[in-house]
Amino acid sequence: MMRTQDPETMTPAERDAEVASILARGLVRAVRADRDPASRSTRDIGEPMESSASGLELPQHADLSVATRPRG
Repeated sequence: MMRTQDPETMTPAERDAEVASILARGLVRAVRADRDPASRSTRDIGEPMESSASGLELPQHADLSVATRPRG
């Protein structure tokens, strides 16, 4: 089970350690997936993926806004 903590109450060192832990877990997963032939895709790595209807692409003129997070 993963421990969760409010980032607002963490010290800078704790946040750095959390980010490092997340990146390390991702790296381990990527290396394991790369070594496992069963998890490799049948498509060529150099071949671009086809777009799908559920993709993350945005319309050409998408209006995006970002709200600031309240402090406190």
